[in-house]
Parts: sequence; C-alpha cells; structure tokens
Amino acid sequence: MKIVAASDSHARSILKDIVRWEPEADLYLHCGDLEDDPRAYPEWLFVKGNNDWMYTTSMPLTRVIPFQGLRIFLCHGHTFPFSDRQQAIARQAQEEGCHLALYGHTHVHDDRQTGPVRVVNPGSCWMSRDGRPASYAVITADETGIQDVTFKYEDTWPVPEKKKKSRWLKW
Repeated sequence: MKIVAASDSHARSILKDIVRWEPEADLYLHCGDLEDDPRAYPEWLFVKGNNDWMYTTSMPLTRVIPFQGLRIFLCHGHTFPFSDRQQAIARQAQEEGCHLALYGHTHVHDDRQTGPVRVVNPGSCWMSRDGRPASYAVITADETGIQDVTFKYEDTWPVPEKKKKSRWLKW
C-alpha cells in the first residue's frame, strides 16, 4: 500500500496537485495546519493543527486510522511536549495499538523508529524550517509493516497546474 502524508500547508493550494502527482496512493493524510476548508479536499483525511481554528468542528486533534491491517496514529504534534515530542507521540501511538505515527508542526521532516512505532513527520509543504525545500512523504507498507519512507522535496515536484484567473473586466 502507498500512503501520502503532508503537513503544514498553511492555505497553500498544493494538496490537489499532490493527489495528481501521486494518483496511485491508497490513502492521503494531512497532519494539520491546513488553514483552509477541508471539504475542498475530499481525498484527504485531516487533523487539527494549532492554526486551524476556523474549522474546529470538522477536524479532530488526533485520529487512529485502521487501514489494510495497519493502524496509523495521526496528529499535528503541538499538544505534545517540545523536549521529547517524538517519544511522546510514539508512546501515545503505542497505547492506541498503532504501528505508524504521523505528525507535523515543526516544519522539519523526520523519520525514526521509536520502539515498535515508526514515527514520521512529512515536513511542511509550505515552508521548511531546516533549510531544505518544502516536502511531503510517501510511505510504502504491506502486511509485514512499513517498508519505505521517501520525502518528496519541492525542487523535484512537477510544475503545479496553473490556476485560471478570473477576470472581472475583459479588455
């Protein structure tokens, strides 16, 4: 199975392009700070980030997603302590019986095994905070677990479709 994870898009209209670039994905997950109406992206599942205050009723703070034998813990990460965020997320995911934990908030991509839980931050698809280009993650898994995590960086993304500008005055 193929899972696409994105985070911290901050109203940047990139999610539809990611679906177009990764059409064979089985699941699209967003780790919060969408800052947009989630109904505009029906392919995606979301959690609420610290900047998603306008859409509080439609996005939970965390989710557990059972999918094809894999259990995925999805959160933004801002409610976990700074000093040991990855470990705290891994503990919560393990308590929920999850094999994979996805989080955002830091704008820094990360991939680590913490005990029995693979903890992945896809980075920000708006602006990275570690000097690397914006990113999202592609995760491949099968019935035995997570096989691979690949980060896709903005400097390698296909050119997004140009949006048609509406002109109210035609010359």
